[in-house]
Order: sequence, then structure tokens, then C-alpha cells
Amino acid sequence: MKMYRTCYLVIVWLFLCQSLQATHIVGGEMSYRCLGDQQYEVVLTVYRDCYNGVPFFDDPSSIGVFDANGVLIKHLQIPYMADDTLKPTLTGDCFVLPPNACVHTSTFRDTVSLDVSPGGYTLAYQRCCRNYTILNIESPDNTGATFSIFISEDALLECNSSPVFKSWPPIYICVNEPIAFDHSAIDEEGDSIVYRLCTPLNGGSLQTPQPVPPLAPPYAEIVWQDPPYNLNNVMGGDPLNIDPQTGFLTGVPNTIGQFVVGICADEYRNGEVISSTRRDFQYNVGVCGMTVSGFATPEINCGMTVNFDNISANADSFLWYFDIENDLSATSTEFDPSYTYPDSGYYTVMLIAEPGDKCVDTFIQVIRVERLSILADFDYNFPFCEDSLTVSIIDQSTDTISQIIKWDWTLTGNGDEFTSNEQFPTFFIDTSGIWIINLVVTAENGCKDTSRIIFPVRLAVLPWPDTTWRICLGDTIGLNPDPSYGANLNFTWSPNMWLSNPKLINPLA
Repeated sequence: MKMYRTCYLVIVWLFLCQSLQATHIVGGEMSYRCLGDQQYEVVLTVYRDCYNGVPFFDDPSSIGVFDANGVLIKHLQIPYMADDTLKPTLTGDCFVLPPNACVHTSTFRDTVSLDVSPGGYTLAYQRCCRNYTILNIESPDNTGATFSIFISEDALLECNSSPVFKSWPPIYICVNEPIAFDHSAIDEEGDSIVYRLCTPLNGGSLQTPQPVPPLAPPYAEIVWQDPPYNLNNVMGGDPLNIDPQTGFLTGVPNTIGQFVVGICADEYRNGEVISSTRRDFQYNVGVCGMTVSGFATPEINCGMTVNFDNISANADSFLWYFDIENDLSATSTEFDPSYTYPDSGYYTVMLIAEPGDKCVDTFIQVIRVERLSILADFDYNFPFCEDSLTVSIIDQSTDTISQIIKWDWTLTGNGDEFTSNEQFPTFFIDTSGIWIINLVVTAENGCKDTSRIIFPVRLAVLPWPDTTWRICLGDTIGLNPDPSYGANLNFTWSPNMWLSNPKLINPLA
């Protein structure tokens, strides 16, 4: 038994370790800059999920440098230095971001010496795995990422630097709202850059989440969850489109979720591609809040004082107008105000959320105010206390303006509940305890009132069970096996035929 328990714990530990490695890569990119004398600065930027990011950034990160034959010629191990948290941004000024959108980023830099080599070099970093909630690729929790860049032989000969993307795309975008983002890059030499959507690369695995050194090229692409997603339809809705000259990305996502997207910037010189930079990132598509004004009141407000329930969203300041003719002071800036109206009638109430702000929103509703004229009241009686009780209820409710049209009775006690809609109901009680009668009356104008009575019930309890006796014709027997019980009780025996006296404690039959 001990061996089985040990094996079980090992299996669970391995499962947890794999799970911890599988939920944090959001995206990344790599670039290089020629410093002269065959020295190149290599820059790797990695993005991870703030909440699912376990473990943290690699320390060190492992970058492999491979020649045209896929042979590892250099291995860079760059220590972790610092990280930053991306500030979420939205395109609409009045959109409000949910609180759970967060991405950490860290940049790794190192310098490497690269001789001119036929076919150039491929630099790569690999890490598993991506968030398991990604919708547009297969097995996301077992799919990693390869962030790589190719330095051609021509780029080496001419001391070329790769294009560098200007900014990272927003980490959160709004469902059913247009995407409009500039993915353009800056090139030091002023070469021509052509932009295109491309498929991100896979890399690493649950078994080897951080290959050290990385595996050699070529690298497999991630597998789209097709249908419905593929390179021509990365996120659903109005498909993503990128302008090949400007790098301006457009589209309208219509599905809530997480999606992987790839952008490639191909650097051309004299009609030849001398470098290609691949950006791999993740879009979180969700509902974006906006300032929304709103309040709730009953359909009919019974009583001259009306309590308003503010149900506005994404707003901190408010201005109420209560619609009192010739009285512009009938306003409030409270969140949930109350207002006492001078008379019954219909009033048009207006609530302005964020007054004076560009994201202002207004809600208008007509309310009905009625004077409270209904009064719920009742009485009850029962003839005497037996081993069970029949309660008769007498409704005494009144309304001086409208007509009462509905009675809702509830009798509760000892965990039991009985209901009735009759005006004069009757209830049957067979257990002692504290009982509650509750009445809700409704008038024709919609107004309601409630009344309640609490009363104790102490039923007579017979100390003997039902019993059957046999006697012979002409014999006599007492019906109460314990005549000493019940001296303070009244008895009525039935049927009373052949009984000596049906009112005695122990009549003879």
C-alpha cells in the first residue's frame, strides 16, 4: 500500500509541474542591430500573462545561433534584468477596461560576433506553453513559441540592422468594435518593408518547456483550429487585414476569447529580402464597458416618497432631475436618492451619469406615484384548543382609493408552510409551536401592503396510542387506560353510543 501511495504522489507532482509550465506565454519578438566590426546586438522581448505566468521569465534566457545547415555555432544565455507591466489601452475614449487584463514584459539584450557565412544565420528562442484558453489554435496548452530572426548573408556583408516594430499591440480589444492598429516598423537603413499576416511558430513542449539550447531550424508553425480559424480568418468576424505598405491592421472581431496572431515584416533591398522579423502576440477579445446611466423603481410607487435605485455602470458622478414643474431645484447628486413628491401622478425622471464629461450618458423614465391608501389587516380565531387546531382568518383590510383585488396568505411554523389566495381562508394545524400568519394585499392600482401576526399553539397531547380492545357482549370496559391523566382537560368521546358519559375522563363502554 505504501508503494502505491508514493507512486500516486509522484504522478500528481509531475502533473502539477507540467501544468505550471503550460500557461504563460503571450507573445514576443526578436531583432538585431549591427554595431560594426561584425558585432551585433541581439534583442529578445518576451510577454507573459500576469495571472497564469508560472514560472516567471527565464533566468537566463537561451538563444541559439544556427548556420545555414542548422548547426549551432553560438549559444547566448542572457540573464534576466527587469520586467514591466503593460498598461492596457483601448481605442475608444469612453470604453472601460475590465480589471483582469494584464501582461508582463521583459527584454533580454546581448552582443554576439558573427562572421560572414554562406546562407546567413537563424537566431531563435523557444518556450512552452501558451494559455490553454486560446481559441484559434489546436492544443494551446501543449503548444509553445519560437521567437526567431533570420540574418541573411547580404545583411552580414552590408552590416544591416533589422526593422524594429514601433509599439506592442493592445493586450485587450473590444468585441464587435473595429481594430485599428499601426504595426509599422522602423528601419535604420531606410529599406522597403512589406507587412503580412503570418503563422506563429511552435517551440518547446510540456516535457521540455525551455530547450537549452533551442532546437535547430526549421521550425514548425502552430496548427490553426480550422475550421473556422486559419491565416485568412484568424479571429472570426470581419477578417484581419494588414496593409502591406503601412502595416496598418484592421478588422472587427465578433467572438469573445483569446487569439494568437502573427505579423511578419520583410525587409527588401534592391528587390531582395535580406531580413524578416516575425511578431507573435495574443489578442484578448472581450466586452468593453462604457458609461451607462440607469435607475430602477417599482412600476407604481405607493406613497409620496420614492426611493431610486441607481444601476448605472462605469460612472462616479450623477445629476438627477425629479420633474417638478417650475422648480429647477428639484435635483440631487446622490448615488441613490429619495424624493418626496407633492402629489400623486406621473413624473418624468432624468438621470445623467458623468454630467459635463465627454462620456456622458442620460436615462429617462416615467414613474407613477400614488398616495398610500391600502391597509392590510386581519383577525383570526379558533373555538378551543384540541389535539389539532382549525384556524379561521377574517380579512379586515381596507383601501380608501382603490379596490383590493388580491390576497396572498402564508402560514408558517415548525418548518411547514401553507398558502392561500382566498379572502377568508381556513388553515389546519396539528403541531404545537410558534406560528406566523402573513398577509400581502394588492389593490387594483397596484399598491400593496403587508400585515403579520405571530401566535403560539399548544395542542393537547394524549399520552396513549390508539388501541383496540376486545370485550364480550354485555361486559364493560373503561376507555382511558390512564385515568389520572387529563384532570385539567375537557374530553369529548365519539361516537357516544353505549358510553356511560361521553364527557368523562374515563367513560365506560
